[in-house]
Amino acid sequence: MKNSLESFSKNPVSFMLPTILYPIFMLITLGASVGVLLLLFMLFTTFGADAEITLIALGVIGAVLLLLNGIFSAGYKGALWEEYHRALHLQPVGLVSYMNYAFRNSLQFFIISLVKLVVIGFFITPLVLVYYFFDLGAVHEAFPYLFGAIALFEMFVIEFLFAFSFIAYVEKRVRPFSAILISLNFIKDANIKAFLVYVLYTIVVLSTAVPLLNIVMYLVFYPIAASSLVRFFEKESGGY
Repeated sequence: MKNSLESFSKNPVSFMLPTILYPIFMLITLGASVGVLLLLFMLFTTFGADAEITLIALGVIGAVLLLLNGIFSAGYKGALWEEYHRALHLQPVGLVSYMNYAFRNSLQFFIISLVKLVVIGFFITPLVLVYYFFDLGAVHEAFPYLFGAIALFEMFVIEFLFAFSFIAYVEKRVRPFSAILISLNFIKDANIKAFLVYVLYTIVVLSTAVPLLNIVMYLVFYPIAASSLVRFFEKESGGY
């Protein structure tokens, strides 16, 4: 954290710029998808297309756009880590480098995100099925909170296990599945240190939702916390 804070203090713009670009690109992509759906809806309505056909067409196109949003979103997130990595090493960052890296590596980062999503589903789905199959909400009012807490804990553990997969892909220039394995092995070896660094990062991420403080937390403390993850991985992963 100390090294990341020093790097940020020397050149805050290099860290804040990609931090700003990430939500902007997310909003542009989401807005474009919504715009396409609205335009198609207007066209179908104008030409008097059947309501059922319109609904099916919009559903299919919406699913495709949702998939594209997922792919591009993963690329934007991965490019954010790449820009932090570049900023730590005093390399130039900016709109062009962010866009190039995001679009060139979107599919690879999406594969990592998809694997994580599958793992989350694998562990959360049985929990949901047990809760609804036995109608535990009607048994006692504490069960919804209990199962919710268990689900959140499982998600936190899985997020932690995948925490360094994007960074491993950026740092080691490996394939997506290799990045996941590196992340898992790294956490197995670094364990407590990695956990503490990730907990600090998670606290900063959650604090960005606090009203009034969220802008400062996101633009200042988030890049410091995120780059500390990158720096920690660089320092401790020499053998991978």
